[in-house]
Amino acid sequence: MKHGQTKKKRKTKKKNNKSKKTLIIVIVSILLAICLFLGGGFVTWKFFIKQEDNSKAHSQVSTDSVGTNEKIAIRTEAGQDPVYINAIPGMARNPYDDNNFYTNKNGFIEYKHDGKNISTVGIDVSYAQGDIDWAKVKKAGVDFAMIRCGGRGYGTKGILYTDEKFKQNIEGATSAGIKVGVYFYSQAITAKEAKEEADYTLKLIKDYNIQYPVAYDWEHYENEEARTDELDRETLTNCAKAYCSEIEKSGYTPVIYANRSLLYYEYDLAKINNYEVWLASYEDLPDYYYEFGMWQYSTDGTINGIEGTVDLNVCMYKY
Repeated sequence: MKHGQTKKKRKTKKKNNKSKKTLIIVIVSILLAICLFLGGGFVTWKFFIKQEDNSKAHSQVSTDSVGTNEKIAIRTEAGQDPVYINAIPGMARNPYDDNNFYTNKNGFIEYKHDGKNISTVGIDVSYAQGDIDWAKVKKAGVDFAMIRCGGRGYGTKGILYTDEKFKQNIEGATSAGIKVGVYFYSQAITAKEAKEEADYTLKLIKDYNIQYPVAYDWEHYENEEARTDELDRETLTNCAKAYCSEIEKSGYTPVIYANRSLLYYEYDLAKINNYEVWLASYEDLPDYYYEFGMWQYSTDGTINGIEGTVDLNVCMYKY
């Protein structure tokens, strides 16, 4: 009997040990699941906060968000009533006071906030400006230059190319003490092509000190048929996202260059809201409803050191 009782006790003990191990495994599994859930939530929260922070990281003027049922008045021809479109709730509103834009002593537009100038003077250049005397450009009062690094052809094949003056321009501007950013002239018709353009851009700029943004410049080619003629809104938006995402992942600041027509009617702005905007608008004041960081206000500026005309810009963000 003693041996039999001992055997029973041993079996019971083994069962108890097995139950304890099973319970421990279950508890550990539950704890791991909770940690993964909370960790994933934290990562997701951090991602969205990061996206929001990134979109405001360079702003120097506080803004508020667009409310519901707001309308944007689109100017038409003189004497005609404006056309209204729906504003996008939650988008950051244009924060600038029109009265605070002014022309400085060198003839460039700048912006003041709380009585102090917070802007920088810029130009954007490509092969079209020829050989530039960057020392003279610096002396004329230019703080930064957006330099075209390359582009994609209009034709069916859409061949990538490097701007023939890119190396000369970026090295000349940098040597003269002018801060630089770059832009890529896109004719992408798929997100895959836009990513390819971003990779091409990154290879071109990897050896240079890029302090200003890397811009996605997608435009319609007006003079003849182009591969982008039938591009729909969703695809265009996805192209911009694909390019900017690759640029951002490599540690640069991506921006989207566009005029009001592209921004209002052709991009899905709600889906690219976390990327900064470089606005092209050639009126006395930047009549755009949403927030932007740079404003290209002229395509026919003149500056000592550049033969012919050049695009002029003012930047209200701090890079």
